[in-house]
Amino acid sequence: CTGLLARYLLERSERVSTMKLVQTGCSGIAEDILLHRRLMKTPLSAEDQEGISNPYVFKLPASPHLAATLEGTTIEEEKLNEAVAAMQKRYQWLVLEGAGGLLVPINSELLLLDYLASHHWPLVLVSSPRLGSINHTRLSLEAVKNRGMQLLGLVYNLHGSYEPEMVRDTLRECRRALRDYGFPETVVLVPDVTESAAIAWGPLLANMQQK
Repeated sequence: CTGLLARYLLERSERVSTMKLVQTGCSGIAEDILLHRRLMKTPLSAEDQEGISNPYVFKLPASPHLAATLEGTTIEEEKLNEAVAAMQKRYQWLVLEGAGGLLVPINSELLLLDYLASHHWPLVLVSSPRLGSINHTRLSLEAVKNRGMQLLGLVYNLHGSYEPEMVRDTLRECRRALRDYGFPETVVLVPDVTESAAIAWGPLLANMQQK
């Protein structure tokens, strides 16, 4: 979803890039950054090669704080801020992808969502028809609302194979959850990577411009 949103912006002649603050389970350039560039149909940038777009990469596929600890290091907020600032200077749009969920610890003192909230960045929540998604969506919305963050909307990712009844019911419940928590009932349907031209990102971006 991060890569597809960035591609949408690129196709409108915007200067855009993506970031992955922390990637676990790989080495070298973050796997998610590689995926973003494939979806954006762009080569790796100098920022990718220099590790600015992915400042922390760890081999162990674990929570960021644990993966860092087992490699004898700590994820430092200052280093994240420096990387973000460097990217913001070079691009008009920066789409930042999380790691491990909104409430995952970055280090012993900081959760990912609290880091994002401290910068007052608008948020896009991604959900799907998977089992457990209704619970995941409501818990996430409650955490976001509790921090007074701006939610641009919800992306409903249909990539995969699901029972039609589950797709319809989960979508209905996601819309109701947005309404219950007082967020805009903006839902972007992502049918499939190969059908990216059909994704209506416009209303989601319009919510940011209205803020």
